[in-house]
Amino acid sequence: MAEEQMGAIREALADIYGEKNEGGLLCCTLEAVNADGMDVSIQVMAETINLAPYPFAEDPLTRLELSGAVDTLESVALDLVDWDANAFATVGTSGNDPADIALLIDQTFVRVLGCSPDYRLTVSTEDLA
Repeated sequence: MAEEQMGAIREALADIYGEKNEGGLLCCTLEAVNADGMDVSIQVMAETINLAPYPFAEDPLTRLELSGAVDTLESVALDLVDWDANAFATVGTSGNDPADIALLIDQTFVRVLGCSPDYRLTVSTEDLA
């Protein structure tokens, strides 16, 4: 993991997990281009992350585990909220430390969505209220 990406992810998540998001309706979208030139994104809300596209037919929690994206996150508890094979995957992250969520996002970009280790992020945050 590159420190530049981790810094950008932590900064992007500060509002999601901070006082600014008391209503829980802020949504942060982190976008990158993977090694195949495909646009990929992870949307983060206070209790979920959403991967889009999710180009796999298998269960997202299984994919996260088999890819090694959660290898260094022993205390992270994830729940499958919803998914549509080859379209999107929404994973529950409630109760986890924001620093662990930042690492999970970085590892998901690289190990699941196929980004190179030096991927570039575009970040936007919107209030869904």
